[in-house]
Amino acid sequence: MRPSSNLARLQNSACRNLLRLRETTQNIMRSTNNREIEAYLCHVTIEALNTWANFSRAYYLSCILDPRTASGMRVSTTINVNNSDQAIGLAIKRWNPKTSAKPGPGGSWNRRDEPPWHIPKVFMSICQNIGCSNQPDITAAFSAGFRVFDDLPVFRNFYAHRNEHTQRAAVRIATLYGIPATLRPSQILLSRPLGRPQPLAIDWLDDLSFTIEYLCH
Repeated sequence: MRPSSNLARLQNSACRNLLRLRETTQNIMRSTNNREIEAYLCHVTIEALNTWANFSRAYYLSCILDPRTASGMRVSTTINVNNSDQAIGLAIKRWNPKTSAKPGPGGSWNRRDEPPWHIPKVFMSICQNIGCSNQPDITAAFSAGFRVFDDLPVFRNFYAHRNEHTQRAAVRIATLYGIPATLRPSQILLSRPLGRPQPLAIDWLDDLSFTIEYLCH
């Protein structure tokens, strides 16, 4: 996902990815093959978090381009940087002021030194650091209190590592949604939270899409 001077373009790219994952999840629900269900939910969960993290990074880098939002508003910053590498350097220093990391000879940074883009508090902090003119909108985008930003990474870790610790962490989340903690992680994702008409996984994808649309509007 690339930075853009048109945030509507960035929004469309991210939301298309999430829509594909949503359709995949809906198709999973018709399957009776447990291995197939596990494989597809692994893909959906990991790709959903990757999409959100990549969007957050691209959004931050887009802000230094003085982009226009989908509604036509111009976004500006209070800092002057010449390129994305410099902006990434500012983000790294903001997230970890004591870091000894340095850019390579060409000015680019190692991705492992970059901040965890998927964490809203980190994202809001680095946007504030460069003085984004739409900072109130960025803050408001996370005011709904969606748990996807806390809970999706837990399920992503389960599918990425699949050990007793990551499974226990994922299962503990079930009760927060009124879902029995006796279910397997994949069953939890395909269960409907209390009072909701659709599975938890689809709720999470919709919450990510809503947040992205709000940030870009």
